Amino acid sequence: MTQKHSSIKRIIHRISEELNATRRIAKITSWKEAFATLQAKIDIQVMNRNGYNESKKQKEHLLKKHEVMLKYYEKTFSDFLKTYDYSQNQIINQSKSPYSNCIWVCWWQGLDQSPEIVKACVKSIKRNAGKHTVIILTEDNYRQYVDIPKWVEEKKNKGIITRTNYSDLLRLSLLAKHGGLWLDATFYCTKPIPDEYFDIDIWSIRRPDYAHASVASGYFAGYSLACNQESRWMFAIIRDFFLNYWKNNDMMVDYLMIDYMIVLAQRINHEIAQTFDKIPSNNPLCDELIKNLNNIYDEKVWNLLKKDTLLFKLTWKQSFKKQKDDKVTFYGMLVENKLL
Repeated sequence: MTQKHSSIKRIIHRISEELNATRRIAKITSWKEAFATLQAKIDIQVMNRNGYNESKKQKEHLLKKHEVMLKYYEKTFSDFLKTYDYSQNQIINQSKSPYSNCIWVCWWQGLDQSPEIVKACVKSIKRNAGKHTVIILTEDNYRQYVDIPKWVEEKKNKGIITRTNYSDLLRLSLLAKHGGLWLDATFYCTKPIPDEYFDIDIWSIRRPDYAHASVASGYFAGYSLACNQESRWMFAIIRDFFLNYWKNNDMMVDYLMIDYMIVLAQRINHEIAQTFDKIPSNNPLCDELIKNLNNIYDEKVWNLLKKDTLLFKLTWKQSFKKQKDDKVTFYGMLVENKLL
């Protein structure tokens, strides 16, 4: 009964948050446009339950949402965008960071407290890191690598900035200061991570034929970002957009804010846009392993999946079975570190 009551409270809280977000979007755009974003968010919840099958109408709703949200952020940042000194961050490039070749992975509570799927994913990243040091960021150590403004810490401690929002700021701040490669802790890695990911100006998982109507449209993915030393200033700009937003706001109106910030940066800075455009296509089947985790392990299927893909995005928010019909599943192989 207590669990059911808690679940109802979370639902009511979420509905309240979304209605408040809709109201804030309407103040900057219009009520018609704000309701369009709410409709798309409802569609996303429906798709979460139907295997992300996206109808033509839902795709139209999502594309409209992205258009409205970019308009919202452009208007919200209007004065900031006009007065921001885009050349100031070039000074970052004058000093090389000792962490320029690191792989950044964050699990706030520490890996000892992580789900088994996260443990397996991080092991796979370490197994394929080669010469690159894997740094596990936790609540206890992240301040060793990056400076976060005190007012941001205060908003986090008050619950205004969530841990997810804070993780977004952390990845932007790390890349702005050090460069290197950020990977979410739920990436499963099957082959050595190429040096190219660290050497090119900016790298991210890129799938131009991505079927879903995301704001990134498959051209980048906020959960996988990297840059070399010379391109750190680009993430410094995106970080500053992020900081400016939270300096003047106490709630997030859309959970994809980091993606909108990246798109916005490309719209207003030609060099950033060109650099993102140059990211080569990679990891085409990034989302396919998760669809097979509950299936009986099949070596032929696995070989096809990993042929041109070395990074697979998984999740710790779903439950998976280790066996099906008394046979080991892909998930069972994964958590036993046998999915190689």
